Amino acid sequence: MQSGFLLEIVLPISLFIIMFGMGLSLTLKDFERVALFPKAVLVGLLAQLLLLPFLGFMVATMFHLEPLLAVGLMVLSCCPSGPTSNMYSYLFKGDVALSVTLTALISVIKPFTLPFLTYYSMVYFMGEGKTIDLPIVKTILQLFIITVLPVGIGMAVKNYSPKFAAACEKPVKVFSMIILFAIIAGLVKQNWEKMWGFFAQSGAAALTMNCICISLGFLLGLLLRLSRTQAVTIAFELGIQNGTTALLVTGTILQVPTMTVVPITYSLLMFVTALVFGLFILKNRRSILDQPSLERAS
Repeated sequence: MQSGFLLEIVLPISLFIIMFGMGLSLTLKDFERVALFPKAVLVGLLAQLLLLPFLGFMVATMFHLEPLLAVGLMVLSCCPSGPTSNMYSYLFKGDVALSVTLTALISVIKPFTLPFLTYYSMVYFMGEGKTIDLPIVKTILQLFIITVLPVGIGMAVKNYSPKFAAACEKPVKVFSMIILFAIIAGLVKQNWEKMWGFFAQSGAAALTMNCICISLGFLLGLLLRLSRTQAVTIAFELGIQNGTTALLVTGTILQVPTMTVVPITYSLLMFVTALVFGLFILKNRRSILDQPSLERAS
């Protein structure tokens, strides 16, 4: 299977289905829930929209990544959250409601912020005269159609046919995990001879970015006196990026295979590091959760 076919046809269709599946798990209450714990939502949202791009920029600069790899890292840092972070929050006793709320909000916001951040990243790292054409309006429209629209359709299906939505939700979640691995495996196969070079170029940067995001997310939640379960969720929301959206932008919209290197590398690593963090939380759950939380403090 050619990588062009994977990125230009399979990936957009798959992402549409994945986002539809996310919509099947959402209701308007997930957006209204912001009013119930505004502080946690605000912390998570600002961290995703502001802190992640800043960390991406710092890591790209610190590791002196070549321009295309640096832009790939910046695109990835602008694609937070997704069904995978929801799954990790569920498996490792985070605040699933908060995770779903942040995913829902960022899914609506991301199509409008990502194109601008991608453009300015290219200007900075590649130079004004070397940027790749990125039609902002067209990109916003593409992202809206592939991400926001299917979420809306999924929510409508859940509202009008809850039994059908409940029956489809789990299979679509499983599909989302399988298809992400399949796409990454296909891209790895196509570029197998170059993969060790890719890891040599971006592996350290991707691993550093991932570890910083997970650790900082958890510490940020604790420092701002969120509950421990909310801090765990913020860690997963910052550390687990939406690799499919990053691949869509770098490989399908921009059509620059080199830019897909960091999203691929990061996506492979984040499952392992998030698993290690989750197991650590479970092992130390009693001591962590017994600490004074926001609710007890208030």
